[in-house]
Amino acid sequence: MTAQATPRTGAGDAEVGTPEREPAAAVARLDPRRRARLTAGESGWSTLAAPEVGLSSMLMGDGPLGLVSPTFDERETALLLPCATALGATWDTGVVRSVGLALGSEAARRGYAAVYAPNLNLVRTGLSGRTFEMFSEDPLLTGRLGAAFVAGLQSQGVASCPKHLVCNDTETERQRMSATVDEATLREVYLRPFEMALRDAGAWMVMTAYNRLNGVACNAHAGLISIVKDEWAWDGLVISDYFAVKETLAPALAGLDLEMPGPAIYLGERLAEEVAAGRLPQERVDDAVIRLLRLARRVGALAGSGREVSAPGEHVPAEAAPAVLTAAAAASFTLVRNEGRVLPLRPERLRRLAVIGPNATRPCYQGATFGRVRPAGHAATPWEAVRDRFGSTCEVVYEPGVPRTRPEPLGAFPVTTPDGEPGVLLEHFRGASAAPVLGEVRADSAFIWFGEVPGAGPTTEPGSLRLTAVFTPETDGRHVFAAGGSGETVLYIDGTEIARRPAPAVDDVMGQVARAEMTPGEAELTAGVPVTVVVEMTSPGARVQALTVGCLPPEPPGALRRAVEAAAGADAVVLVVGDVLETSRESRDMASSALPAEQAELIREVAAVNPRTVVVVNAGRPVHAPWADDVAGLLFAWLPGQGFGTALAAVLDGELEPAGRMPVSVPCRDEDRSTWGERLDADLALDYTATEPIGYRHLRRSGLRPRFAFGEGLGYTRWEHRDARAERTADGRVEVTVSVANVGERRGREVVQVYVRGPGERDVRLAGFAGVRLDPGESADVAILLDERAFARWDTAGGGWSVAPGRHEILAGRSSVELPHSLTVEL
Repeated sequence: MTAQATPRTGAGDAEVGTPEREPAAAVARLDPRRRARLTAGESGWSTLAAPEVGLSSMLMGDGPLGLVSPTFDERETALLLPCATALGATWDTGVVRSVGLALGSEAARRGYAAVYAPNLNLVRTGLSGRTFEMFSEDPLLTGRLGAAFVAGLQSQGVASCPKHLVCNDTETERQRMSATVDEATLREVYLRPFEMALRDAGAWMVMTAYNRLNGVACNAHAGLISIVKDEWAWDGLVISDYFAVKETLAPALAGLDLEMPGPAIYLGERLAEEVAAGRLPQERVDDAVIRLLRLARRVGALAGSGREVSAPGEHVPAEAAPAVLTAAAAASFTLVRNEGRVLPLRPERLRRLAVIGPNATRPCYQGATFGRVRPAGHAATPWEAVRDRFGSTCEVVYEPGVPRTRPEPLGAFPVTTPDGEPGVLLEHFRGASAAPVLGEVRADSAFIWFGEVPGAGPTTEPGSLRLTAVFTPETDGRHVFAAGGSGETVLYIDGTEIARRPAPAVDDVMGQVARAEMTPGEAELTAGVPVTVVVEMTSPGARVQALTVGCLPPEPPGALRRAVEAAAGADAVVLVVGDVLETSRESRDMASSALPAEQAELIREVAAVNPRTVVVVNAGRPVHAPWADDVAGLLFAWLPGQGFGTALAAVLDGELEPAGRMPVSVPCRDEDRSTWGERLDADLALDYTATEPIGYRHLRRSGLRPRFAFGEGLGYTRWEHRDARAERTADGRVEVTVSVANVGERRGREVVQVYVRGPGERDVRLAGFAGVRLDPGESADVAILLDERAFARWDTAGGGWSVAPGRHEILAGRSSVELPHSLTVEL
């Protein structure tokens, strides 16, 4: 694909009508310089207003995991959603739409115009730091679920902004790397989810990616943006990822409409200068503003307009939202091993239940992006929820099994201010002032400020911070404290410096904030004897500032031994392992898909003494599981959001079914992935074409049996797929019908999956899927309609989609490796 910088004038210029309501007419009332200013944000999270045409500022928020506070203040809470990989595991557009509805309802209540979600990039490697933000490894599944999320969110009059267009599937050198992709692979695989969300579902915005595509920055790639705006006839707003724009003319000519965050660096008023110099058509600026005003009209930010709410009767009240998220979490839980039908647990048969593992009391609810979501109220941990549900009928005991290995936020420990108030004292200084301009008590110790410190002024001015906390140790011994931030940080214990970290060199602003890197120091402390922790940070000023302070206290030895003893004395074990917040982190990829070695050892040791061990994997990625055959039960719980504990307890005792199916393949070895070992070349390019196909398509082509297959999942009942047929419909589509029977003892949900392979093709690809819920002994015919696009491939020479004439194979079944029905259709 080429990136010709042909000036774009865009669609919709002919709109006419009331000036306050119709974008084109409103633009005509703005002078050229004013129009240009509207092509950049006002602040980190808002657009500029233009009162002369009735345009209000629009508040936008990050949202794949829930609404991130625009001030990143832990006192501002929001719904914490299951991660995208968890939603991918539902294989259920209804569930995903309901989560989008809950998010849209909350966003509308809080006055948001748009939410940056969903992420439509693909799980290429399973090692990306943001795998948890991606639905799956398959473009059709990602696109179907992404479109459902868009529909739910926008039904409440809040814009969905899918991201990151396109091929932002790795975090390594994300600001500079280039994805080298041939036209067919780009169209068929990586653009397909965006096409479904933008063209089919009608998302009102899209965010371009940090990376380059075939050597050209995505926000300045005229060929890419032309596909979206012209070929798909899409009338929405194209915005940049934060701080991704590095020049003025090329992005504007290519079709970028809005630079974020504000205030302007490269777009904005500079575009008026480019127009005056004859390098940029005025029509290109007008098109960008028309699209901004069109968005404003849709979200009720243009005078005389109201939010375009398509489903007012489906608004999710605040008090009802947690139940929606808990149900979605349970629907995502994917049971891949259930030997001896160990699940569901039967409380009446248990005298003692052992809950073991670090994630049972310190679960990972979400992945690490630059901003965390703080759920309202208390999110029950797996240990708390299981204890409460099973504790009335049997003894429930807990052992962590492994010690903590990373500093946790200081605010997670019982700390106070010097005055004895719970929390930490945070003081802000400006310039060389000896007196703070703001002092506040905070419950957290991981802070981000974007453009402004509320009450203290802009972050771009030189200044300093001081955090003070009184820490009372619970144990004797060596305590590790750590601190880091956007400026130089110095850490003191009772006035003695124990760590110093220089100001980081910032290439990736958002990534540096997300990584929250710290420098540790040690102090020997005595239980019950308080010490004063002080961290000072100085900064010359920057658009984004951050400070993180953590602590790792000593723990008594013998954690593994105590866990094994607890397991040996129990009738069943629920072993919860997985990620910590730092495992999956924006701007940093992982080296391996394995669990930490100490967790793998814990699983093996516990399983050796208790044959009724159920492992719950709390991770937003495909986890390497060489120990799977050692355990009776294995449940992928992903990063399930605030409903984790409640949903898990309900699934363990059988109230809810773990209805998920794998959205990703788990190979037997990392080396079995087509992307294993790929590296950026000297030009920071990554060859996507060389590693195509990916995921299950590669495993099938290579004859490699995965440990857990794409689409696999057991649930709590048993299914038979008895027969299948394929017929042409009157409108030219193909209807695939599969007869399904529930031959188990419980009501459950089955997912019928249909894959296709064209004449002479080696690979199968997912073409459709549908879920069905049946009672025991009940059967049903599940029909899946395949349109022409399901069989089409991109014809690079012809510049369009085409269906190869001849016999196309259709395979139907329960997963990418269990496809008992093979049909053919002549096209």
